[in-house]
Amino acid sequence: MIIFYLLLWWHFPVLIVILMFVSGLICYLFPRFPSFIIMLLNVLMGFVYSIIINAEALSFLIVCVTVIFTLIPILLVKYTIHLKRKADEMYNSDDL
Repeated sequence: MIIFYLLLWWHFPVLIVILMFVSGLICYLFPRFPSFIIMLLNVLMGFVYSIIINAEALSFLIVCVTVIFTLIPILLVKYTIHLKRKADEMYNSDDL
């Protein structure tokens, strides 16, 4: 049963990995780009994916999963940028 599931839905984890990589890369290369727009694009991709595979009934679940899994790299990149900025501020401060 698990093998059948993996053979049938192998492209969904691939979609999630690609969306995670692209959203993290966009946030890293363009830190001023709004994360909300990236999330809207990922929602649109998840909805289009559900239409392409003829699973309109699962579109809400697919969109939720794509949003959750693409929030992870966005938050990690934003937090890393924040930590780098704070480290630079601490290094350049005169309080040391």
